[in-house]
Amino acid sequence: MVMDTLAFIIMTVALMALVIAFTWYMNYYISMNLLNTANYITSLITSALKHEMETAVSIASFSDVAGGFNFTFLLPTSSFSTQGLAINYNITLYPKNESGVLELMANITVTASLGPVTRVMKATTLLYSSAQPYAIIAYNCREGQQVTLASPSWIYQGLPSQSQSCTWNSTDIQLGYAIISISKG
Repeated sequence: MVMDTLAFIIMTVALMALVIAFTWYMNYYISMNLLNTANYITSLITSALKHEMETAVSIASFSDVAGGFNFTFLLPTSSFSTQGLAINYNITLYPKNESGVLELMANITVTASLGPVTRVMKATTLLYSSAQPYAIIAYNCREGQQVTLASPSWIYQGLPSQSQSCTWNSTDIQLGYAIISISKG
């Protein structure tokens, strides 16, 4: 009887240790997988956003282009859902004046979720800078219908006192709402 009780206690402790080790390993695996996935998606979106902005500015710089035109950002799909893993992102564009050079910056936030476990990655990147900027207006922003992100007059007058920023979420981008207008001064 004593041996049966002792064997039961040893088996119970061994099984509990195994369950704890397995739970810790699964939590570590899921956390690292989410972190790596969110990091990869952040890198992918940052590269795609830079490429799209470079394309828009390159088109605007052609001598045949007069006036202005609209450009729709085409980025990786808005949300990924693979066996419970969901990834969504937000992009916020805002102007910054650095020593007489107007810069257009982007804050990118990627959220990866798997059930109750969520990981968030944030990145800030430079999209455009110029001492003689084009006029850039963003449409369909969360903050309002349209937001001026760059203006040639800001080089001399400084940035407006009211903060100028435009935020699009992954759904806005997938639906084609992330549109900028570029005009030559």
